[in-house]
Amino acid sequence: MNLKVPNRRKKELNNRILLVDDEPRILDELGKVLSPAERNNAELNELGNRLFNNSKMNRRKAASYNVCCYRQGDEAVDKVQESMEKNEPFAVAFIDIRMPPGPDGVSTAEEIRKLDPNIQIVMMTGFSDFDISEISHRIPPEDKLLYMQKPIHSQEIRQFALALTAKWQSDYLLDLQNQKLIENNEYLKEHDRLKSEFVMTVSHELRTPLTIFKNILSNAMAGVMGKIPPKLQQNLEMADEAISRLTSIIDDFLDVSKLEVGKMKVHPEALCIQTVIKNLIEMIRFITDTKNIQLDLVLPKKDLFINADHEKITRVVNNIIENATKFVPENTGKIVMRVEDKGERLRISIEDNGPGIHGDDKEKVFDRFVQVEKHIGPGKHGTGLGLAICRDLIQLHSGRIWIEDNPGGGAIFRILLPKCDPQTVENETELLAESSL
Repeated sequence: MNLKVPNRRKKELNNRILLVDDEPRILDELGKVLSPAERNNAELNELGNRLFNNSKMNRRKAASYNVCCYRQGDEAVDKVQESMEKNEPFAVAFIDIRMPPGPDGVSTAEEIRKLDPNIQIVMMTGFSDFDISEISHRIPPEDKLLYMQKPIHSQEIRQFALALTAKWQSDYLLDLQNQKLIENNEYLKEHDRLKSEFVMTVSHELRTPLTIFKNILSNAMAGVMGKIPPKLQQNLEMADEAISRLTSIIDDFLDVSKLEVGKMKVHPEALCIQTVIKNLIEMIRFITDTKNIQLDLVLPKKDLFINADHEKITRVVNNIIENATKFVPENTGKIVMRVEDKGERLRISIEDNGPGIHGDDKEKVFDRFVQVEKHIGPGKHGTGLGLAICRDLIQLHSGRIWIEDNPGGGAIFRILLPKCDPQTVENETELLAESSL
């Protein structure tokens, strides 16, 4: 149910009360209690002064409310509709349950609740043959619904009116704050979406000239444009490396933007994790060999499968291993790649003997623009987006990634992914392909 918040000033108390009862005498008595005339106020105050020795505390006027009285439910419903159209809602409605010959109080309260979800409703009756649970089911919410047994004492009605108008005001202020929070949240979401769209557009525009520069440099270094001196060759290689690095940064920004707006495309397929890991290790082993880093692989004998995007899973694991190679010591560095069967899931662990990641930094390194190097020592600084992208990509695969301390010193990156049955994935893919025809 959407709450309509009336346009009222914060400090303005809503004292509008609706009384609905088929007995004129009761309406008259309730009206006098809730909205006493000036003459009655003077009489009550004079009597109070005499009884309580002219105490200042008791000179205050009795609370007075703006009361509307009706003998039939349909009249009351029309009045509530009119008040809502004028943006002058009632704070409280006191409604008799039995009001012949028109609709009963429960039906009346139902209609009023549809028109005004914020109003505090008090059901009044002199009988005990009604089902409270049924009424609360028909007129939710329960925190805006109360019951009074007739005959009603004047002090009771004053206390109910005072408490419920205050509650209406409190609920209104809370609804107003919630509405502002929702509006602010929507604004921030839209602002974030526009930012992501801008980054995506700029990234796309930058990639084209960078590709052209890259091709020109490659042709020049290959001698297509003629022989070049060694010094120029060296400068061209430096420029080529800088362009590659800039391209990588732009790719990271583009991927983050796609992930933020939900435009990152995933092409899942049944993958044998052992095969994926072995192929990746073969591609990056030259890096560890160059630095004399020991790279070990521990895989289960039984093939384990995941339903995943090959490029994205490979990218995540490659990123973590590359990070490890930056910080383990040369010649004595050690990285262990381990895959374990964990029932319905499999776990990939990348263990290293580097300086490790301590304390809150284990969580911070997955935040955007946080560079792991700055937390554990010097190194080649990047954008601080790599591990954030890894986390988002793993979450796209219904997985989880986290960091633990390596008992032997260093860090352990762990990835948990759901396993799959390759035959089931294949059948589902075929059915999807057939349905799209």
